[in-house]
Amino acid sequence: MSQRSVPHLRKVFDKYKSYSPYDMQESIVKEVKGDLQKSFLVLVQCFENKQLYFAKKLNEAMKSKGAKEKIVTRIIVSRCEVDLKKICSEYKQTFGQSLQQTITEHTKGDYQKALLGLCGPEQ
Repeated sequence: MSQRSVPHLRKVFDKYKSYSPYDMQESIVKEVKGDLQKSFLVLVQCFENKQLYFAKKLNEAMKSKGAKEKIVTRIIVSRCEVDLKKICSEYKQTFGQSLQQTITEHTKGDYQKALLGLCGPEQ
């Protein structure tokens, strides 16, 4: 999504709120089903708070039986130079413990060391 489209989307969301008693996510759930619904919801969640979206995805992957390593690795590696510190902050605010603590509880060995190295120290 280009930076130019973000203000336009904000205007669309704000205008929608003035016409509907539902927020955008509620409307999508009511009106759209299946993969299209999932896709639209991801877009809206990312637009509203991208770091919170990734924090939730990391939490789901870590807390599932046998951490979903592919998901965790993909998110941490792809976001480490972009906004991983902000994701760590959202994670702690939302789930009450740091992402680093969760990584320590749910991973081990060299994989754990690599993830913690990418995340950096707790703040």
